[in-house]
Order: sequence, then C-alpha cells, then structure tokens
Amino acid sequence: MLHSESKERCNRFLIALKISFPFLVLILYISLTFSLENTNLYSIILLTILIPIYTYYIFYLIYNGFKTSLLDKTTRTFNRKEILNLIQKEILKKNNSVIILLNIENIFDINERYSVNNADILLREFSSRINNFFENYNFKNIPIGRYSGASFLLIINHKKKELKHFLTMFSKELKNIGINDIEVKVDFSLIESSYDTKVENIVKKLFDLLSLENDSGTDILNIKPNEFEKIIFDAIKNKKFLLKYQPSLNLKTSEIEIFEVLVKIYSKNYGLLSKRQAQKAINFGGFEKLFDKKLFDYFLEEIENYKGNDRYFSINVSAVSLRDNDFRLYLREIFYQKNIKMENIILEINEKNAYEDIKRFNEILLQYKKAGFKIALDNFGGDNCSIEYLKNLPIDFVKFDIQYTKYYKNEKYKKILINLIDLCNSLHVKSMIKFIDKEKLYDDMKEINPTYIQGFYVSKPKNINQLTEKI
Repeated sequence: MLHSESKERCNRFLIALKISFPFLVLILYISLTFSLENTNLYSIILLTILIPIYTYYIFYLIYNGFKTSLLDKTTRTFNRKEILNLIQKEILKKNNSVIILLNIENIFDINERYSVNNADILLREFSSRINNFFENYNFKNIPIGRYSGASFLLIINHKKKELKHFLTMFSKELKNIGINDIEVKVDFSLIESSYDTKVENIVKKLFDLLSLENDSGTDILNIKPNEFEKIIFDAIKNKKFLLKYQPSLNLKTSEIEIFEVLVKIYSKNYGLLSKRQAQKAINFGGFEKLFDKKLFDYFLEEIENYKGNDRYFSINVSAVSLRDNDFRLYLREIFYQKNIKMENIILEINEKNAYEDIKRFNEILLQYKKAGFKIALDNFGGDNCSIEYLKNLPIDFVKFDIQYTKYYKNEKYKKILINLIDLCNSLHVKSMIKFIDKEKLYDDMKEINPTYIQGFYVSKPKNINQLTEKI
C-alpha cells in the first residue's frame, strides 16, 4: 500500500470518528431524556433542534471529506495540493531532505498509441513501481505525489548522490522491462529541500533541471527561478541586451551575406546570459511576446544606421510570437517607423513539436513573406519538427543542427547531411552549416555544397561597428 493511501485511510477514520462521537452523545441524550418520568417540553424542543443540526453536520463532514481528499484519483498517490504542502513542511523542518521529480517522457506517445485509459492504468502501476523499488532499499513511507500529467514528486531523506544512483537504476530498469508490455522512458531531476524557502521555486527549478539535462547544448546555471524571472523582467523593462553578429559565408560567391543575431542578456550578479540559457524563464514567465518585441526594438535601433543593404540579418523569434496577430502588426509598424527593409530580415523559428493547426501557421507565415520577411528553420534535422515544417510551411532557409558538424566523420551522419542538402537544393531552399572552425571542415563543406557556412573559421561574432570591416 502506498503511503498516500495509508494517510487517506487515517483521514477517513478521523472523519468517521467526528461523525460517530456526536451521534453517541445524541443517543445518550435521547435515552436519558425519555427515560425520565418528567420529560418536559423544553427537552423535546431541544431534541427537535439537535437532530436536524446533527444531520446537517453529517452531510457537511461527508461532503467536505470528499472535497478535501489527499489522493489523486488516477494514481492513488498524493494529489498536487497535498504533495506541495508536504514539501513545504519539509522545507520548514530544515532536515535537508531531497525533493525528486520523476517524469514519464513518452507519455504522449503512450496516450496516442495505447489510449488514455491504458495510460491511466500505466500511471497507477508506475506509482506502485516507484514505491516498491524504494521499499526494496529500505525506504519506508515515502511521500509520492502526482504533480501533473506524468510528473511525480517524491520526498526522501537521504544523500543526494546515492539517490541519483538509485534513480538511474530505476529508469534503466523500466526502460528495459516496461510496464504492461509498454515501453516507458523515465527522466528525473533532484534537489535539496534547503534550496529555497518556497516550494514553488523548488518545483520550477526541478523542471528547469529536467529540461536542461535533456539539452546537452545548454549550460546549467545555478540561478533560482524567481531570480531568473527578475533578470528577464529587468532586461525587458530596461532593454539590457547585448547583440553580436555572426557572419555567414556564401560558398558560391565567397561573400558574407548573412549576419546571425546572437542575443545576450545583462544580469547584475551572473554576468551575460545567452538567450538559450534564459529561454525557459522567458517561457514560464509568460514573457515570450514581450521579450521578442523589446528585442526587436533594440535590434532595429542598433542597425538603424547600418548601410549594408545587400546583407541579411537572421534573428531567432518565438513561433508563439509569430503566430500572434498583434506581434505581426507590431513588427510591420516598427519597421516602417525605422525605415528598415523587411526584405533584409530572416525570422528563425525552432519548435520541438509541430503546431497542431499547420494550415493556419502556413497562412500566417505567408503574410510575413508578403511583407518581405524570409523564414528560416533553426536546428534543422535535429530532435524537433523541422522536417514536418519543411513539408508544410513556406521555408526559405534551413540551418542544420550542430550534430551534423560534430559527427561529420561518422559515415551515417555524413550521408544524411549530403542527402538533406540535395533535398533542400531541389526545393530551392537555402541551407547553412554552422560551427565550421577548422580548415579541413571548411574543405569538406565545399565538397557537399551547402549554400552557406558559419563558424570561427569564417569569422568570430562582431559588434555592429565591425560589420563593415573586411573579413
């Protein structure tokens, strides 16, 4: 039995006691009242009043008992409210317990392939597996709670390093044997309860750690989520951006034709942060559209006096912002105000999962292209929906994922890259390979014929005043 079920049983028992004790008192009073010979009118009136009050009291306790259940209905673990309360209490105890986030990474695939009902059964079994696994290592009465979807929070008073080892074993075990003949991929993160005094910040940090562990290209920063949000808000309010421009070389013309805009954010205590490092805080804080607006304000102010009308500027923008009609109108207005050509701007997008209404997204991007903007897919061919977007959206450029440069010596990666470049050429989509830092790699790229290359071999990033210098 799960610890949560034991607690719920105790809860129900207490409710039963609250109901039965007044009942026994009432029965005793009735017995005494009617056993006396001199039963007066006052006693009868009082009894008449007490019976409906007690009846209301019973229904109130029953109703409130169901309303205040500690359990998640699907998994029988603690529900979100209760597990967060327990974590907050653990924080106040200051005994340095470890808070763990366990997540079934492929739950959406399970829902689609095996149905929601089977996924619910799997979640129930998953919670039992967690409990049984730790019981086998003599961890008793572990609080386990379902935070959301397929994400579970645990509280264990033990050394973090050893717990990480146990969790690695657990995730590998499930990956190998699955649940009910269904493959289950589990990822996790963990943090000490002393990390922060607020449970909200601990949970945010756990999700940040989880996403960063799955993104090897992003450094893990020791910044608390609430502090990160303040940094982002301050950057938006005061335009605390630093822009660098990474030149890209056209291999056919041997000319620099594109400058990729690299965004850094100033912070008082942590120095310069990349946009990639700050992206989660931007998303979770609901700052995406506002951030992109302020970034474009700053960017256009910086390039306002730049005279290279034959060059493109490529800037990453959230697909969420692009799909917002107000943002599109805002961009058109500010470009007209600054008298800067939209034809010289490439809007880069990158999404993990394809937008569900792909036809609408296509119509939106066509409006941007009508205004003059070009559209690029970043991290093309990586772990995202780039192929789906290439099939269905009006794409002008693709920028290949770093793995094709990193593993270029691997014959399989090389063949895939060559064929993807041929595909892009046949579709009249321009391609770019990034992170070219050595002459040998440069020579290799010339052989496979992408449109552009970018990297330190071509040039290091420059500030706005250096863009007219000869590279």
